[in-house]
Amino acid sequence: MKNTFVILRKYIIASCLLAIIFLAISCSILSSCSKDSDQDFIVPNTGYDWPLQERLYWPTEGWESASLEDHNVNPVKMDLADQFAENDSLARALLVIKDGYLVFESYYGEGGMDQSTDLWSVTKSYTSAVLGLLMDNGTIQSTSQLMADLMPAYPEFNKITLHHVLTQTTGLYWKEEGATWVNWVFSDDWVAHALSLESVRDPGEAFFYSSANSQFLTSLVYYKSGIKPGTLAKEQLFEPMGIVFDTLDNTIVYSNWNDYQTPMYQTWRQDTRGIEISSFGLYMTARDMAKFGFLYLNRGEWDNQTILSEDWVRTSTKDHITNIYGRYSYGYQWYITMVGGQPAFLASGFGGQIIGVVPSLDLVVVLKYEAENPVHPESGTEHDDMHLFELVVESVNK
Repeated sequence: MKNTFVILRKYIIASCLLAIIFLAISCSILSSCSKDSDQDFIVPNTGYDWPLQERLYWPTEGWESASLEDHNVNPVKMDLADQFAENDSLARALLVIKDGYLVFESYYGEGGMDQSTDLWSVTKSYTSAVLGLLMDNGTIQSTSQLMADLMPAYPEFNKITLHHVLTQTTGLYWKEEGATWVNWVFSDDWVAHALSLESVRDPGEAFFYSSANSQFLTSLVYYKSGIKPGTLAKEQLFEPMGIVFDTLDNTIVYSNWNDYQTPMYQTWRQDTRGIEISSFGLYMTARDMAKFGFLYLNRGEWDNQTILSEDWVRTSTKDHITNIYGRYSYGYQWYITMVGGQPAFLASGFGGQIIGVVPSLDLVVVLKYEAENPVHPESGTEHDDMHLFELVVESVNK
């Protein structure tokens, strides 16, 4: 057993241990987000300025294209965004949905319309949506419920609530690298292993980013419903939106980190117990990512049916935790920030994968970057995902 662990660790260090540090917007940084501190909210008290226009079509069968000019997007400024992406060797896709129409679509390097890649921590926002399905149907009553009551098999949750899990404020120790990560990924029970780590803060006291925290969510979905999260997503989220998706019938046994990077198509990786991974491992095309963003832009409505309740969409995308990483708030597995002077919410994943939604502009922006060997974006460089997002937003005529 000891030799096996040494081999696994060598594999991981040799391939992408450094990459793991930044599975989403990297952070095992503990920020000062006390419940009692002064808070700088990004979303106004009145909420987002949601689009009110009636949709003339829905992209269930595919996106309808339109010109930039017809939807109030400056083509000269949009060209600046295109050139910025073109100059980044890691860029793979840039899509812009304005007023419900695909007004810009470009692929770079090895990217392509049919390329389905790991969304990394963008997966967390999809997990939040799947949990929302159980909130909407009453399987889970409230996010204030204790996790120990929701999952009695794990009394180690103690005073941690579902709200704490959703907002990354469980107080549990975590590192997105090294032995902490290795031991967790190859443990028999990811929930039990994460709970065995010490607490560094009381629940609710501070934001502490943790992929292990997020795994509590898909495990909870399966525990409470008896249905795999991937199956719920396929039947209640993806199929109504016309997204082709296949669940994994058999659990894949991973022997090293390289196995997790083998390309897959429109599916969702699972942990060692066969439960879909909350924090990474969902594979989608850029166009299908845009559909997910469009669902949230329309507050859970899709072609005259409610897929997610408006209440869950609003609750998930408002400031619960503020003042993190210099410019963000955190909702229920969504980031909130100002982009181009407009409040926006986004799903963000390692390497620069982004689904960005700007309600006041009726805008969805999708960014894809190299996902099999991702590199964390750096502000002020050619590989700067948020700068590209800003350029797109600034191209929209206010």
